[in-house]
Amino acid sequence: MRPNRLAVPQNKTCSFDLRHEHVPYFANPWHFHPELELNYVVLGTGTRFIGQSVERFDGGEILLLGKNLPHYWKNDPVFYRPDRPSFSEAMVVRFTEDFLGKPFLELPETRRIQQLFGRATAGLRLLEPIRSRVATGLFELMDLTGLRQLTALLLLLDELATSEAVAIVSPRYVPSQHLEKQSERLSRVMAYLVGHFTEPFSLSYVADLASMNEAAFCRYFKTQTGQTLTQFVIDLRIRYACELLSKGDDSVAKVCFKVGFENVSHFIQVFKKLRHQTPFEFRAQTNRLVNSVLPRTE
Repeated sequence: MRPNRLAVPQNKTCSFDLRHEHVPYFANPWHFHPELELNYVVLGTGTRFIGQSVERFDGGEILLLGKNLPHYWKNDPVFYRPDRPSFSEAMVVRFTEDFLGKPFLELPETRRIQQLFGRATAGLRLLEPIRSRVATGLFELMDLTGLRQLTALLLLLDELATSEAVAIVSPRYVPSQHLEKQSERLSRVMAYLVGHFTEPFSLSYVADLASMNEAAFCRYFKTQTGQTLTQFVIDLRIRYACELLSKGDDSVAKVCFKVGFENVSHFIQVFKKLRHQTPFEFRAQTNRLVNSVLPRTE
């Protein structure tokens, strides 16, 4: 995948970028940046794409994303309507690996933070109790300035670095060494596909986004991604289907149509080919795993 590179605004009066966003919906396309990102979705629901992960998101979720890790938050359709029930809200902190100075993280006292940055390469989702602590800390951060604000962020990162209450978001993601040299034309294509993969797509339209004819585009896309356009879209749809099956109550047929398939039998066939089990077997297996970790009631 080739996401867009996002230029994070640079503030000469601050060593990191801190913002509190109140927006109808999250508008950044699928993107990456050399800065790490601590992202707290205060309000909003939808689907997030991080590395190779496709999962639902809800208000209250906090993630630490490593440098150049592609990501995209896509709100549910209701947030794009004029009569939307609510706005989306997020608190975002972006900072470079050396925002405290290159030698600083090599000190014995800060080495754990350096190790945290390395672990964040595949994304880290904060669990309790550290999630609540960081959520409170981010709101406190907004009321501080200068050295007090910088120190407060450092202490938050230190708490996070010593906590085991984190989960890897995209464990199979392998950072690309050529991300900085990506093709702009493929960036446009990928941003469109990730944003519209549940909708019908036209090869001619996607090829036009890349300013290529269809035959040349098909060869180019396969060279760059290792998949045909159809394979790539189907892969996204099946990942999203897994998320819906594991965390929702929709029937298999409803999931089939939600992720963009038009025929239930074809959906089941494709799902089994890629996941080596039917959607029904996948959901049953997921339910067994969930029930096995739930506390028993007397």
